Amino acid sequence: MKITKIAKMGKEDKFAVFIDDKLNLIISGESLLSSGINVGQKLTDNDLKSIDNLTKTNDLYSRTLKYISLRIKSEGEVKQYLKRKSASDDQIKTIISRLKRLDLINDEMFVRAYIHDRMLQSPSSKRKITFELRKKQIAESVIEQSLKNDQISDIDSLNKLIESKRRQSKYADDLKLMQYLVRVGFNYSDVKEAIKNSKKVDQED
Repeated sequence: MKITKIAKMGKEDKFAVFIDDKLNLIISGESLLSSGINVGQKLTDNDLKSIDNLTKTNDLYSRTLKYISLRIKSEGEVKQYLKRKSASDDQIKTIISRLKRLDLINDEMFVRAYIHDRMLQSPSSKRKITFELRKKQIAESVIEQSLKNDQISDIDSLNKLIESKRRQSKYADDLKLMQYLVRVGFNYSDVKEAIKNSKKVDQED
């Protein structure tokens, strides 16, 4: 088998590769460059399989770049995305390695950003944040270290939530407020004490 022609396809970054005068492959400019193929080159069946795999991997990589551009993603989320796109284990390994080299996925950085945004939007307990990060397949060691470094205080979060929820009529009742706070991961005794202290402050005001 021999490559007899390589032709640009319109304005898109696509190239048609003709083998023995028949259209055999349509690949991106990136895949064309990285494969190193050229007109006149002879190919084996294994060569064709390698080029096809390279093309699919590069296409998956481009899709993944668009996926992570929408919002910072954890390594686990990227792996799940690639599995949904039917990527092979080797393709996933290649793409993850490539993204890591460019620092486009970094679980330590992801967790710091997640905790910062989470606490700004809705203060929560360490337990709930830990649960949410586990669902994103973050390693326990990364979660523990990040929570420690950020010095998140459940008491501070509780006080902020109590102040916020008190403005809603359905949480004017202490029992309902307490049930909500325990449900989102706070310790019962901490909740009881925080509500008690908040009422003291209100009375003093």
